[in-house]
Amino acid sequence: MKKANVLIVDDSRSALFAVRALLSPAGIHTVTASDAFQGQEALRAGQFDLVITDVDMPNMSGLEFCEWVKSNPETAHIPVIVLSSLDTDADIENGFKVGADAYVPKRMANKELIPRIESVMNRCTFVKEKTILVVEDNKTIQTVTKQGLEDAGFYVVLADDGQHALDIIDDVTPDILLTDLNMPRLNGDELCRRLLNTTKYKFLPIVVMSSLGDKPVMRGLIREGVTAFIVKPFNVDMLVVTVEKLLSDHFQRMLEERERLVLEQKLTIGSIASLINALEARDKYTRGHSEAVTRISLAIGKELGFSDTEMHRLQIAASLHDLGKIGIRDNVLLKPGKLTKEEFEHIQTHTVVVQEILKPLPGMKDVLVAASSHHERWDGTGYPNGLKGEDIPLIGRIIAVADVFDALTSDRPYRDSIPVDKALQIITEGVGSHFCPTVAPAFFRYMKTLKNGNLT
Repeated sequence: MKKANVLIVDDSRSALFAVRALLSPAGIHTVTASDAFQGQEALRAGQFDLVITDVDMPNMSGLEFCEWVKSNPETAHIPVIVLSSLDTDADIENGFKVGADAYVPKRMANKELIPRIESVMNRCTFVKEKTILVVEDNKTIQTVTKQGLEDAGFYVVLADDGQHALDIIDDVTPDILLTDLNMPRLNGDELCRRLLNTTKYKFLPIVVMSSLGDKPVMRGLIREGVTAFIVKPFNVDMLVVTVEKLLSDHFQRMLEERERLVLEQKLTIGSIASLINALEARDKYTRGHSEAVTRISLAIGKELGFSDTEMHRLQIAASLHDLGKIGIRDNVLLKPGKLTKEEFEHIQTHTVVVQEILKPLPGMKDVLVAASSHHERWDGTGYPNGLKGEDIPLIGRIIAVADVFDALTSDRPYRDSIPVDKALQIITEGVGSHFCPTVAPAFFRYMKTLKNGNLT
């Protein structure tokens, strides 16, 4: 979260002190006001990123103050968090009715206030500096609209009519479209229909500027997917508020969808983990193998400077890398002697099976491809696709090193484990042929950080 300048409005000095003490360690600069009137004066005199207000105050309540903030064009863009001891469902509903961006009960402030501030500020950051494509043939309206939106922090691109908008929209990639209806060459309603019938712009928020006489057209466009309309002549400040609200709602939907996908992914991966445990229970020699490979892979990823997101993807891929062996026959998987050619070809299929099993998992295609490539070799002699060099996904190259090391240093039906030093020597000799010249050194750096007692 960026450093924020926050106005706190509360008639209780102890409450002001407590909130300031809570926000200060987070690097948040605060200004205090003892009632709503002082809050109004502070907003007129300074620039604030956020307002936190109590409800029960003399002269003007916090709800009335919030309503004033949201109805004043100069302050309507400032998010407001209500922090109050009045925390029934009705109280919270009343807060949102007057435009509050969040409502935090005082009894929950220690736990919830900072996360709620971060959420609100992130949403506001998302809204600002977004690109708006304004489609309007009237030059005066163009100028006024562009100036008002730019003053509010948006980047504005102008198009003179619908056809002009279609010509430039792929280059502009707008976050929201604001369009007139009656224009030469291609009018606004046809522009909306064309965009809403494309995969790329089906969910693009569209605001139509119209006159009262265009209501029948507008009703049809709303049914087809247009987000909102504004009646001409309109107040530019209220247009800004409308655009901010639409983008904020869009951002909230994105967060909710991301949370849904994360939860769905966690549940699915949890089920998969149970499958892996069941798989490894078939063979006492490979019990704990996936866990060990995951641990080593993550250590390599850390040495390579992976981001949190990359580490998460690596963890999933490493955990799943041998899941395909669930489709391998026991007489092959557990065979104590050398495999025949047919048996080896059968066991090689586990790298493809894992993709087939997990294909329905949303947003995981890259992870599955990486998980299935851990038997590819740097020189192109591996399987299943004979990939060579950097054509092998980096995650697959990492898992390859971790997989071989754990296999060499663990007992197998066909051989006993070998000492760590010998396993390291084998991997060293395979750099540039079997193993990636970038990944292997990262693995060796990790191994050097371990105590000797952990290497036996």
